[in-house]
Amino acid sequence: MKIDVGLAMSISDTGPMEGWEAGTYGAVHAGVYDDWYGEGGRFPLAAAGTPAEVADGVTTLVADAGGGPILELGVGTGRLALPLAERGLDVTGLDDSPEMLDRLRAKPDADRLVLVEGDMADPSTGTGLADGSFAVVLIGFNTLFCLTTAEAQASCVAGVARLLAPGGHFAVEAFVPDPDSHEGISVRAIEADAVVLDIARFDRDTQEIVGQRVEVGASGNRLFPYHLRYATPDQMDAMATAAGLAARGRWADWSGSPFNEDSTGHVSVWSRPGA
Repeated sequence: MKIDVGLAMSISDTGPMEGWEAGTYGAVHAGVYDDWYGEGGRFPLAAAGTPAEVADGVTTLVADAGGGPILELGVGTGRLALPLAERGLDVTGLDDSPEMLDRLRAKPDADRLVLVEGDMADPSTGTGLADGSFAVVLIGFNTLFCLTTAEAQASCVAGVARLLAPGGHFAVEAFVPDPDSHEGISVRAIEADAVVLDIARFDRDTQEIVGQRVEVGASGNRLFPYHLRYATPDQMDAMATAAGLAARGRWADWSGSPFNEDSTGHVSVWSRPGA
């Protein structure tokens, strides 16, 4: 397959993604999410840690907070929430996608979870979630960046601060932004009957990424759009500080590898004072 280099070079000149709405990601990706990102999937999300390693880390944070329930924002189809519940932990999951939540509800052991449909940009309003009630609030793989404005991200972090119990912890997995690393066209997979491409554009002023994951296969082509607004670790620290949270630690992964200037991702934890 030949990729037109001229197309890759012109991507940065295009405008914002037309037709994108808040529910677009969940509606389009729910049907393939587990096949792509679940255990044994085509693109497993394990750079920061497997679901079991995440569960180990979160279990430690719950114990450090003195015990209590967990809230996962952007729970999706339960990639992280179900392994947490298997540990006997009390897990609530919030997502704004009914399609994702329907997929999760159909899974074995989903009845162990409390599932809430709501906007994680304002997780403590209109969701029935009680302020001060969670030992740990978790946002998994880059999900904070699905909020596409700085204001929405700051609102989310402020909502998390309200929901945390004194001494509770806020844990986030995220990539370290490097706009030059993926802009243009990249090949995600070459298979016997399909090719999967990423076509992405970065706006450095707004810190937005818009893109399409394109599956070209024998049975036809499929488009999977995405829209993110990235934040640097320093910007995330500033949001947490503004919400009254204190930095607890930052690592390159859930195994506790040191975070440094060469790290491509991070696991960051902030705490609510007062325990």
